[in-house]
Amino acid sequence: MALITRVSRLFTADLHAVLDRIEEPEVILKQSIREMADALAQAEQRLQWLASEHTQLEQRASGLSESIASLDSELDLCFAAGEETLARSLVKRKLAAEQQHKQMTQQFVATQQDHDSLEEMLVERRQELANMQQKADLLVAAPSNVQAVMQESVISQDAIDVAFLREKQRRQS
Repeated sequence: MALITRVSRLFTADLHAVLDRIEEPEVILKQSIREMADALAQAEQRLQWLASEHTQLEQRASGLSESIASLDSELDLCFAAGEETLARSLVKRKLAAEQQHKQMTQQFVATQQDHDSLEEMLVERRQELANMQQKADLLVAAPSNVQAVMQESVISQDAIDVAFLREKQRRQS
């Protein structure tokens, strides 16, 4: 059984190596960049929709607040006139309006949170897209520099900062 597994892995590896040679890295990279740009455009449309939804919820909540204030003044009038039956009806409408206002406020907060998180994600994605485009330009311009670009992308900012601090500490000692 182990022999069959090993032969299978060897065959799969050879097949992948052949496919890697057939594929054109530049074309695949350009397609990846186009897909990233499309995904970014869709996310930006969603961000615009969330902003619009946020504004609409804010307007509805404001209208409900005004309606509740109006119902309060009408309730004062009913109680002053001794119209309890009418006051009960207004209390029912006021409770319904307050419940809607509470739901609108919750939706407002949820929409704001979605908007903020999507906006943060978009900032990161725009940066990734810019980096990918820059690397693609370098790949097309100078294929010999590809390995240097790939090694540069592997080093994280945290690793650079830690190495910088070590070098600084070593020189101060």
